[in-house]
Amino acid sequence: MFNLVNKLMIRGYPKFTNGDVSGSCVATFICQLNPEQFSVSYDINTMEEESQEPKNASGVPVADKGKAYNRMQVSFEFIIDNTGVLPIPPQGATTALPPGMSIQSAIEQLQIAAIKPTSESHMPPFVHVLWSGSVNLKGRVTQFTVTYLHFDRMGFPLRAKVNMSVVEVVDDQVVSREFRSSDITRMPTIREGDSLVAMCHDFY
Repeated sequence: MFNLVNKLMIRGYPKFTNGDVSGSCVATFICQLNPEQFSVSYDINTMEEESQEPKNASGVPVADKGKAYNRMQVSFEFIIDNTGVLPIPPQGATTALPPGMSIQSAIEQLQIAAIKPTSESHMPPFVHVLWSGSVNLKGRVTQFTVTYLHFDRMGFPLRAKVNMSVVEVVDDQVVSREFRSSDITRMPTIREGDSLVAMCHDFY
């Protein structure tokens, strides 16, 4: 069942297995204000010529089904503000920040959820971006920009605009589900150790 979320939420995970994020959530960031707009785009790829396709050990072309899968990309921007003009304070590392305090800890919380390598994988996290019925995407951040807009007298940031892009991550499980069809003729290469049950699972 789809989980309705009123505010845009970004959660980071160390792994992506069987078509879904996995492992313990490393951090969660919930926006104060939802984006006024967001854009959604898709990869438009065409299959390669047979001569250009990768080949198996027997020299038979093996179509890369991933190239035909149209991955989703979502781009959006939102504000982090702690000047006191918004009724909801930004998230800090542990608790909500009192008005007038620097937003740096809130930005660090967002970085942990979105781009900072995790201790488990030593790679940037896989993110789950969830917002009401508009966005439900699991992928990786490909663009992350923080523009500081307002400072206190000491030079500490109180307001910033964040621009993010997240591209859907797909694996063999997702691609296989998308392209599973019994009406396509296939000529698999039989190798030592193959079984009929495994081949039926892979191809049908």
